Amino acid sequence: MKLLKRLLIILGLIILIGYSFACWSLSGRMLFPTSSLEKTKSTIERYWGTTYEASMAAMPPSEEFSVETDEVELKGKYFTLSDSSTCAIVFIHGWSTTWADMLKYVTLFSSCNCDFVFYDHRRHGESSGKYATGGIKEADDLWEITDWLKEEKELDYSSIGWMGSSWGAATSLIAAGDEKNIGFVIADSPFQDWRSAAFERAIVDYGNGIKLLTPTIMKLASVRAGVDPVNISPLKMAAQIEEPVLLIHSKADTETASFQSVNIAANLSSDNSQFYHTEWGNDHVMDVINNTEEFRQYVNDFLKKKAPQFLKTN
Repeated sequence: MKLLKRLLIILGLIILIGYSFACWSLSGRMLFPTSSLEKTKSTIERYWGTTYEASMAAMPPSEEFSVETDEVELKGKYFTLSDSSTCAIVFIHGWSTTWADMLKYVTLFSSCNCDFVFYDHRRHGESSGKYATGGIKEADDLWEITDWLKEEKELDYSSIGWMGSSWGAATSLIAAGDEKNIGFVIADSPFQDWRSAAFERAIVDYGNGIKLLTPTIMKLASVRAGVDPVNISPLKMAAQIEEPVLLIHSKADTETASFQSVNIAANLSSDNSQFYHTEWGNDHVMDVINNTEEFRQYVNDFLKKKAPQFLKTN
């Protein structure tokens, strides 16, 4: 009887240690993305039907910049359209990519007289940072970039727009919940909260058994990153957003289910937002690649109605 009790105790300890180790390791996957410009270049060549070099050849002149916050140094590129530019658009990339992944959105703004600003998120590309944080601290970083842009280029907030993709789209929606208002937000395929983003994909990778670990993994990730994902998310912040928002999400998205944007859209102001739930059959953030003209038309219509100050006057 004593032997059986000892065996049960040992078995329980093994299970507890295994559970703890699995949760700790999987929380690390939420915090430590693998990101490099070379990886992004490979993605461009594989999925866009072009190359990084060709994309850059079509861009205006650029200069590198960096913005230091209390926690990180954010590095990026500033592309000057012309000396007469009257506005700027900040491009906010997705999980485990870099600034260059946002080059696919540039042609959407051919009717604008704006400079373009790209940067790497914390813990991505050339920017520093210990952890990624599900868009929460990244939203503060976005405001640091925006405030730098406002002062450096002497622009009003109303002359600065945000174009976010996937995780970057979620970041832009969280940031837009701030009391400061910019010119517009365009969010392509965001997630509604960090938990949904991480575990929707984890279930595909690991099966439904991952649900048993989810609460502990989420708690570990939030404690390690020092953030509150329960009360700060695109879904929670949407009701506080006052600036114009264009939200777009493919119904065929297999990485971030489009119901998440449906839920976000329900919390946005109906007077100041537009939501396109596309049926073009594209996977995650591929609408802009496979249906560029239709996407551009959505953007142009949105800007004409909600942010005409960004459009060329002739």
